[in-house]
Amino acid sequence: MFCPICESEYESGITHCPDDNAQLVERLNPETSHDDSEARFLPLHNLGSPAEAEMVNDILLQNGIRSFVRSGGADMLSPVLSHVSPGATVLVDERDFDRAAELYRAFFGGDTTPLTGTTIAQDEEFDALADEDETETH
Repeated sequence: MFCPICESEYESGITHCPDDNAQLVERLNPETSHDDSEARFLPLHNLGSPAEAEMVNDILLQNGIRSFVRSGGADMLSPVLSHVSPGATVLVDERDFDRAAELYRAFFGGDTTPLTGTTIAQDEEFDALADEDETETH
């Protein structure tokens, strides 16, 4: 059994998707199912903790955006370390990137740090510093 909305597969006997509350179907319609070609994921936003990233990821998934969370090694240790380590990054399929960015702005407005994440300017500054460090070491 499959959910026609999120396309999750369920065991026999389950009749509704617990995430979407949609009635399950025996097979997905190939004309309406999502594109299953290989995805290339791009970072949407860095956040200070995996919990925040999962919150953003849930919003994206509920809106049909292909996304996932990649956590860094120092995400739970200290808010200070989240500035030198990416904490957690929400990545989205490049085909969904513009829509994901629009949804992010719709939910969080101009506040690109819903709880403890970095701003886009801080992300760019961090990337520039990392590039400089890499150039100096080579």
